[in-house]
Amino acid sequence: MGCKVENPNHTNRDIIIKIWLTFLYLIFLIASGLIMVGLSKVSALSLSDSDMFEINGDDIDDTMLMFVGEELDVVTVASRTPESPSTAPAVVSVVDHNDIVNYGYKTLAEVLSSIPGFYISDQGMGSLPYLRGISNGILILYDGVPVPTGGPRSYYPLDHELSLNSVKRIEVIRGPGSVLWGADAFAGIVNIVPFTGKDVTSKPVSVKYSQKKYSQKDYLVSGKAEVSAGSKRTLKGFADAGCKGKNWDAYLSAYGGQNQYDNGIPVNVIFSEKDGKSIVGNNETIENSQYREFTANFNFKDSFSLSGRYSDFNKYDAQTLSDAVSFGWLSEKKVPANHIKANYSTILGGSHWNMTAYYQDVSYDQMYAKQTSIEEDFSIFYGEILWDHRFFKRGLITAGISYRENDVQSGWGFMPEYLLSGSYFKQPIKEVDYKNSLKSLFSQYRHPFNWGEIWAGFRFDDNSMYEDYAPSYSVGVNIPLTDKWRVKTAFGTGYRTPYSQQWTGKEILTRDEVSTLNLQAEWISNQGDTLSATGYVSRLSDNVQTDPYAGVSAPSDQDFSGVELFYKKKFADKLDIYTSISKIFYSGDNYNFSVIEKSILRPDGSHVDTYHNWTEEYELGADFIANSGFLWHFNSKVDFNLNAFWTTPIKYTYKENTITGEYDNPVLVNGEIRFKDIPYDDFMISVGCKNILDGEFTYPSFYGAVNGDPLTGYAVIRYSF
Repeated sequence: MGCKVENPNHTNRDIIIKIWLTFLYLIFLIASGLIMVGLSKVSALSLSDSDMFEINGDDIDDTMLMFVGEELDVVTVASRTPESPSTAPAVVSVVDHNDIVNYGYKTLAEVLSSIPGFYISDQGMGSLPYLRGISNGILILYDGVPVPTGGPRSYYPLDHELSLNSVKRIEVIRGPGSVLWGADAFAGIVNIVPFTGKDVTSKPVSVKYSQKKYSQKDYLVSGKAEVSAGSKRTLKGFADAGCKGKNWDAYLSAYGGQNQYDNGIPVNVIFSEKDGKSIVGNNETIENSQYREFTANFNFKDSFSLSGRYSDFNKYDAQTLSDAVSFGWLSEKKVPANHIKANYSTILGGSHWNMTAYYQDVSYDQMYAKQTSIEEDFSIFYGEILWDHRFFKRGLITAGISYRENDVQSGWGFMPEYLLSGSYFKQPIKEVDYKNSLKSLFSQYRHPFNWGEIWAGFRFDDNSMYEDYAPSYSVGVNIPLTDKWRVKTAFGTGYRTPYSQQWTGKEILTRDEVSTLNLQAEWISNQGDTLSATGYVSRLSDNVQTDPYAGVSAPSDQDFSGVELFYKKKFADKLDIYTSISKIFYSGDNYNFSVIEKSILRPDGSHVDTYHNWTEEYELGADFIANSGFLWHFNSKVDFNLNAFWTTPIKYTYKENTITGEYDNPVLVNGEIRFKDIPYDDFMISVGCKNILDGEFTYPSFYGAVNGDPLTGYAVIRYSF
């Protein structure tokens, strides 16, 4: 069935506020339209974005300098403008493409595991990220477009479904960022910035064409092709190309791959046919998982851009029950996702205007026993107008207005008999289609002083599915103590998209919120040596947890504090060593679950219900994480890197908290050696191993244990042209 969700809790005052917000929307859009009409009459339109920030010349303090530079780290996610990570108004890390190649990262999960505070749990059907003890709390952006996680909150492109070959850099914020990014910028933000044509083009070519007579134009064209193979039947191929003309550039990439879960070891499988008959199959082999991805973008005069991404995969694995580990069932997950984005950026009267619109289409299908059990289709439209302007010659204000509309079509197939029988599965599921709209107003102001910089931000969101409005706040200070030492304090709040109505049985939902205070001291030498210490305190409110036997829990509150240490030392141009340590301190409520055991109908028509209640501990992931390694540039043609990773044991609970314990983790050691320009120029050959010590370990999944990858090897051949 379909329904339009409206909020019955809104008072007359709330209705007046909504009318006023709608009026502001109209005024803002009309003003923007008038501005666009006059653009052709303004000579400032020929300025690029970076030129705008040079208008005031020497009046701009170094702490507010905005720049675009290929030789320096750049981050855009913290303030929606390019700047140095050190001056950004947040705790920020940047991993560029050179880092991805040099340290041998093959997936987004591997990149995030190298950043303090992150723990990645491989759950078979897809890796689950934890940041500072909070799961399902990261907003992942691809080219500034959010990757929707859906009702189950379980789609994160951390594994082979996303290729790092087309990624220019990855920007990471630790801490809430809802002021500028809205929902799901909760525990942190990961922004994946793809290559453009001007990033990869370097080799000139001439093209002759006929236009009454022969003419010739010169372009820059470059690209690369890569093939990799390894254990677990891993086989991947990638190719991209970029082209740059006088006023435009374009980029295109294509990627395909496959691998097999748990090295293809046959398993005993129990599943249910449509007629409900249980069948046990022996030595069932899991099919190869397959991945496909295409990206493209086009840019004209540094003002207009059109970009898109298509991704699809079929991931197969085997789920096991906690009390029947010798049996399992084959599962399949597929999430075809695509988006197209248009952006227009211009300068007018000393102000920077940026207009963005995108459309997303995402299908989430998760299947058990060859039958669909969860299905959600998302159609998302988003529009935004962003305005930047300098005040008092040095201050920078960023303000925006946006509108998003979601259309979700849901379908829930039958649940396998063995999950429906007994106490295996009592989750209340209500199949419903729904639509919701989100209107947002937001602003952030930054101002430099002789001693440093301060900032403050506010966002107001009105979502038709929430029971109230969603405000977000941020405030902070950045103080350079010397030319090498800097202290940064940032406070922010964020909220998360609630679980879908199917999991709650409600039409109006309560969001969970987080507030985090960060304190970071950072030292960066002229040679690039880095030392940083970050402490934080977080409060998680009205948080709910899913359980396969009860749906979602009652809301609860959790408190976190922790410290994150990072050190990197460069020895000339030969050797880089690094180490990071993260420790989390936790206290909070247990999750309370309740399911109906039986219901008695009285003669008067009333019901007497009997409930089964239990509690579960909060799922923290790992409370201590250590990561260390080195990168050795043996000579101009040979590089070698080695990394060691360890965490404390991971707690688990299954089957209504009757089965509990913890899984130990060994030290995981990964290494890779690369040969550049061998055997020919522009060739690179890499050979590497994961889990070199072949340690055995297990991750907790939804119903039971999932085995970690044993010793695996791979080889990569890349040719650049």
